[in-house]
Amino acid sequence: MNLNKKCIKSISVLIITGLIFTFAPVQAQYDLEDNQAFYVDQGYDWNDREQITATLKKISDKAYFYIEDEYWEALSTNQRNLYMQYLDSVADNFDTKTYPKVTQTFGYEWKPGIDDEEKITILLTRLKSTAGGYFNSKDEIPKTQEPTSNEREMIYINSAQIANSLIHSLIAHEFQHLINYNQKERELGVTEEVWLNELRSEYAPTAANYDSQYTGTNLERRVEDYLANPFNSLTNWTGSKYDYPSVNLFGQYLAEQFGDGIFKKMMNTNETGISSIERAVEEQGHNKSFEEIFNNWTVANYLNDTSLSNGQFGYKNSYLKEQVNVSPITYSITSTSIINIAQNVKNWAPYWYKFINKQDSGAIAKDLELQFEGETTQTDFQVTYILDYLTKPDIIGSINLANQEGKLQIPDFRDEARSVTIIVSNQFKKSGFDNEEETPLPFVLSVATTIIDEPVNPPDEPNPDEPARPEDFGLKEGDLISAEGDFDIFIINQYGYKRLFLNPTIFEMYGHLGSWEDVKTVTPEVRDAFITSSYYKYVNEEKVYELEVTGEDTGMLHWLNITGEAFLEQGGKPSSIFIINQDEFNWYEKGAIYSSL
Repeated sequence: MNLNKKCIKSISVLIITGLIFTFAPVQAQYDLEDNQAFYVDQGYDWNDREQITATLKKISDKAYFYIEDEYWEALSTNQRNLYMQYLDSVADNFDTKTYPKVTQTFGYEWKPGIDDEEKITILLTRLKSTAGGYFNSKDEIPKTQEPTSNEREMIYINSAQIANSLIHSLIAHEFQHLINYNQKERELGVTEEVWLNELRSEYAPTAANYDSQYTGTNLERRVEDYLANPFNSLTNWTGSKYDYPSVNLFGQYLAEQFGDGIFKKMMNTNETGISSIERAVEEQGHNKSFEEIFNNWTVANYLNDTSLSNGQFGYKNSYLKEQVNVSPITYSITSTSIINIAQNVKNWAPYWYKFINKQDSGAIAKDLELQFEGETTQTDFQVTYILDYLTKPDIIGSINLANQEGKLQIPDFRDEARSVTIIVSNQFKKSGFDNEEETPLPFVLSVATTIIDEPVNPPDEPNPDEPARPEDFGLKEGDLISAEGDFDIFIINQYGYKRLFLNPTIFEMYGHLGSWEDVKTVTPEVRDAFITSSYYKYVNEEKVYELEVTGEDTGMLHWLNITGEAFLEQGGKPSSIFIINQDEFNWYEKGAIYSSL
């Protein structure tokens, strides 16, 4: 067996009109037909082998292509000739499309690297039929520390895929993993979470323009698999075929909303996972949390309408615009419907439920009420609704939850609505995702026709005279805001109202909302665009109280002893009522009872 690395030690000399220019020794290189032993991963190898031999069959500008000897020797002469024709195409595409586009999007691999070579190694070897390729970070470690290292910047591709049009996408996918190792692990000393590493690799074929025709592409197969199972967790990675579609589409959405420059910014921060996305979004000039991006994405996968909310609820890619429409779990609302749904969900795994209006025109219970109750340990449920009206604009909002419970009441559902769609997800876990199966946690969604006497939180109709909504300023319901130069902290709701945290003690009673670092600084104009409300309700209590601020950090609650009709007649709005927890309710002194607003 020949050594595959041969150093050329001669010095190139150029003489021009008496001047002598010397160049550094030519870099070490490999020669065609050199034979080399390679360690391979038993978990991917077709026959659980630990080591193979392979021969260098192709050298391109950017890569050395080795073919496994045992595989090659089993081919006939005609098969070998055809194989080399395919390999020529693979090499050309890697040099002219994959390498320049993928490095432009994500950054570079280690150069010249552990093997002191500018070119990477691509080994074509027999893998399990379910494996297209892989990257092994052990190859970037010296043999003195890792005896099974091949000491190369290299990726492994299933040799049986050479004639598959997807082979270019497979190589782009694995090449991103090689880049990720250099950018995150070697240079920054951090290990990227698997789901986000795979997300970038899934976007690599798109970056290299291999998804532009759609039919027969990696993107097409991912969309098909996503629509077959859209309820998979975005972040819990188990290696299932259904793990790839969600990260692929989320990557497409990120690139469309924030530009594909976001990926390199993720690479250039020592933060990982969700935190790295939020940092990259911020550096791209946007003020959006991961939670808001995720919620908008779940709406986009259902509505797919870029005419709404500055394009946040749809895809711009013409193929995705045509193909991506999640089919929700559907129920019919008849005249006397009572529906109870119990479901267990993993973190960041959305569930869509659509309730279609099938009520008779004479039904007495013309209103609709939805109640949500979720597990309270290790959960942060988010419940988005999409209310589809017959003759007025649709409303997209979220249900306010207190202690993982909340209610949505829809007056005149029988006469005014086509349907209401609910999207539920648990967004508790923010980091530390691994490749182990996650335990799902339960929630219950109850839906019933009813007669609403005093609506608690009916969706407000869009009205130019109403205060602006959070999305007008890149915010979302539940965001904590504080104006520049002002110490007051507020929480905002979907309907343009805000309420004040009177002092730090009260703020710290709501740890699930975030810490002081999570407060978003806005301009005084943005702060003032939201109307300050002093109307509070205690969790699970129907009484409404008005807050009287009695000092710089003190306040008193007054029960509003009036009917719901009087509250509305005197200018009160249900959407201005904020729900507070028991600790805050008990903290306030209770003052005189008010009989009017």
